[in-house]
Amino acid sequence: MTKARVDVHPPAASRYRRASAVPGVVDVGLAVAVGLSVLVVHDVPYLLHHPFWIDEAWVADSIRAPVGLTRSMASSTPLGWTFLLRLVPFGGAQRLRLVPLAFAGLTAAAGYLFGRELRLTPLATGILTGAAALLSPAMLVRDDLKQYTAEACACLILWLLVARIENEWRVRRLVAVAATASVGMLFAETAIVVGVAAMGSLGLECLVRRQYRRLGQVAAASAVMLAVAAAIYETLIRPQVTPTLVAYWDPFYVPARSASAALSFIHLQLDQLARYMGFGSLAIDAAGALAGIAALIWLRRFALAAMFPVMLVIVIVASADRKYPFGDLRTSTFWLVMVPVLMAVAVAAAGQLAAKAGRLGPLVVAAAALAVWVPATNTYIRSHHIPAEDVRGEVAYLDAHWRSGDVVVVNYGASFGFGYYYPRPPSFPVGVAPNGHVVAYPGLPWIVIAPNGSPTQIADVLARARRVIAAEPAGRRGRIWIVRAHESPVEAGRWLHYLAGDRISTIRIGPDPILVDTPS
Repeated sequence: MTKARVDVHPPAASRYRRASAVPGVVDVGLAVAVGLSVLVVHDVPYLLHHPFWIDEAWVADSIRAPVGLTRSMASSTPLGWTFLLRLVPFGGAQRLRLVPLAFAGLTAAAGYLFGRELRLTPLATGILTGAAALLSPAMLVRDDLKQYTAEACACLILWLLVARIENEWRVRRLVAVAATASVGMLFAETAIVVGVAAMGSLGLECLVRRQYRRLGQVAAASAVMLAVAAAIYETLIRPQVTPTLVAYWDPFYVPARSASAALSFIHLQLDQLARYMGFGSLAIDAAGALAGIAALIWLRRFALAAMFPVMLVIVIVASADRKYPFGDLRTSTFWLVMVPVLMAVAVAAAGQLAAKAGRLGPLVVAAAALAVWVPATNTYIRSHHIPAEDVRGEVAYLDAHWRSGDVVVVNYGASFGFGYYYPRPPSFPVGVAPNGHVVAYPGLPWIVIAPNGSPTQIADVLARARRVIAAEPAGRRGRIWIVRAHESPVEAGRWLHYLAGDRISTIRIGPDPILVDTPS
């Protein structure tokens, strides 16, 4: 019996045989080391001690709710990613931030392995691409409890899989791309964007190389990928897209009224994101990314060369169709991380050329690039970009000083953090909120949650609190504690307006002090 032949097409520019590569166990060890470096460039004690702010708190609330509510409470947060939060075994109240940190480490590790698959200078390329992902400004500021590091991780894994296909075409590797892009939506919804870009780029390469049988395989794998992705979107994602979320992202949709308006919007958004691409200048960052694409073309990596521009076009088209925001730092993390990675590819290609001058040439080029790259990102290393809101401190103070007869009023902005940090678990009825649920304490009548910060609602909740106080015997009447967070100056003024004439004490905890109203 004769064995089936497997075509292998290493890049024409590569001068290194597979046998000369670093042993697999060493590769894995180095990938792990690069991934664990997130513990150095991110301030882990800060992550585990800084209180959740409102956008994190409504995600964290999902672990306090019954498991059956997880699907509806996940909203814009991928369902699989939300379930991962329940598996974190240690780290205290803020331990949930270890999930995005873990994905940041996996992203860096995938960056290293991606560089190794390019089959340029051993070690140097992997270290360059791994360092680029590790020290990407867009990744260094992603310490909060959101899924955007998982999206970056899925993106780099797909780039890694495409690199492996270009090294050696196997159907199972094509299946891996389709599975990662579709099933990966359970953890990172933008995985399908990268997957479509990957399949489209592989199809383009097949056309360039006139490999029509493979083009048919790409088409078949793409059809299955899109079918699975559509099923996940229709059943798990689309029903959770609330009007509140659509309205919130409205400023980030590309205007479709005219080409000039769209181009102006895109340029403005890219200019604002430039500081998180690499060197802070859109011209320099764009030139670096284009140099990386040119290097991939030189390496005859046509699919990889096409992936970034195709991916960016898909995001822009999706934004114009009001399906995905373009230009927001958080939602752009998955493609922003690829800008420094492409720069690293350009440097690695330059190192390949430098090898002609001597064996140390590639290492010298890599060392010089890192010497420039690390200082450029130093501002973001171990940075503290999580907004300062301290509902945790307010709850701790309240819990220590509350006495029978007191009433607690919680404004909307503090309600999600209160629901997470307060010892008594709340219920989560359906309501107008980012995750489609609000916090409530139907079994604790002394806790009153304000649905929003409108004058009518503030007046209403204070009236309800005063009625509870008035119903107490004269000698046992308590105080009204007002816990607030994430409020605008206008809302803060409204609270003071409706408390005018009362005896008010101010407890300074965090940026939003507790107000204590002691009725006469």
